[in-house]
Amino acid sequence: MSNKQHSETAAIVLNSRDHGESDLIVTFFCQGLGKLTGIAKGAKRSKKRFVNKLEIFSSLRIRHTIPQNNRLAFIAEADLLNGYLTLRENISCYTTASVIREVILLATKELEGDTELYPLLEYAYSKLNNEQPPSQLLILFLIRFYTIIGYSPQLTSCLQCGEEIQAKKKYYFHSETGGIHCNTCQTRGRATNTELSQGTLKSLTAALSQPLKRLHRLQFSISSQREALSFLHSYGRQLFQREIISWPFLDKV
Repeated sequence: MSNKQHSETAAIVLNSRDHGESDLIVTFFCQGLGKLTGIAKGAKRSKKRFVNKLEIFSSLRIRHTIPQNNRLAFIAEADLLNGYLTLRENISCYTTASVIREVILLATKELEGDTELYPLLEYAYSKLNNEQPPSQLLILFLIRFYTIIGYSPQLTSCLQCGEEIQAKKKYYFHSETGGIHCNTCQTRGRATNTELSQGTLKSLTAALSQPLKRLHRLQFSISSQREALSFLHSYGRQLFQREIISWPFLDKV
C-alpha cells in the first residue's frame, strides 16, 4: 500500500510533454499552490484516469502528491471541469491564451503559493472561451497580471516631475522605469517609449480598480487597444529580459 499523501486542487494545464513511452510530464497552475509540475504515469495509454484531460488550457481537479527534494509531483488522477474547447478551435483565442500561458510560465516558480493569479487565469480563459474580444481580454489580463507579480506600472502621474495627468499634455510609457513621463520630461529618441492617450490611461487605471467580475464591462477603442498592447508588450519584454515568443502570432491573426 502506498504511503503517499494525496491532495486535491483545481488546476489549469499550462504545459505537457512526453516522458518515456507512456508517461506525461505536466505543468499546472493550481488554486492556492501556484505552479506545479508532475508526472502522470501511463497517461498516454490511459482510457479512464487521464484520457482527453491533460490538454493544454484544460481546467481540472487533480489528485496529486506534494513534491519534495526537487522531485516531480505524482498525479494520481484528474477530473475535467472545463475543456475550454474554443481556445483550441479559434485561432485568435488560441494565440491570446498562448501569450497568457507563456507569461505565467515565465513569471512564476514552483509552489510559490497563490491567491490572486489563479482566479485571474480562470477568468481570462473562461471569458476567452465565451468569445470575449481577445485583444481587450489580453489587455485586462496583463495589466492585472503585472500588478499581481509585483510590477504594477505607474500610470497616474509623471515619474520624472510627479505631476498628475493633465488634460493638455501627452504621456509616454518608459519600459525601463515602469511608468509614464509627460511630454515635458520625455526623453527623445528612445525606442521603448510608447505614447499613451489619456483615454487609454484612464481605462488601464480603471482595470486595476474594478472587481474581477466587472472587468469585462470595460471597453477599449481600437486606437486604445493598439496603444495598450504596445506598452504591455514592451513592458513584458523588459521585465522578462527576453521576447515573448507567442506574441508575434497575435499580429498574424
